[in-house]
Amino acid sequence: MARNRDDDDDDRPRRRRREEEDDDDDDDDRPRRRRRRDEEDEEDDRPRRRRQQLSGMDGLFANTNIVLLILFACLCNPIALILGIIGLITCTDPKAKQNALITTIIGAIMAFLGGMAQLIPHTTR
Repeated sequence: MARNRDDDDDDRPRRRRREEEDDDDDDDDRPRRRRRRDEEDEEDDRPRRRRQQLSGMDGLFANTNIVLLILFACLCNPIALILGIIGLITCTDPKAKQNALITTIIGAIMAFLGGMAQLIPHTTR
């Protein structure tokens, strides 16, 4: 059986170059993501720090979306204000403490506006 290729002496299958494979597979020229190296390939032998599973008030304020916390402070003002103050006192996680502070500030503003709204009709008589 005669082959139609120029290199009849080579019995190994011809391999395509990596660039040829990449050009055939996709139409765009975006760079491909690099694979992450395995942990055993890494030069650094220090253990990776994993974030602790948060519980209690830390978990409430750190894992809840800030938009939901703002809505909670606006719609459930007294409860959000109390929980925000408790969160400021007890939270140890910086993100949870920041979200508790935002909830407390918005809760306090809404309490002030609610109190002023009750006083305005009585002063106009």
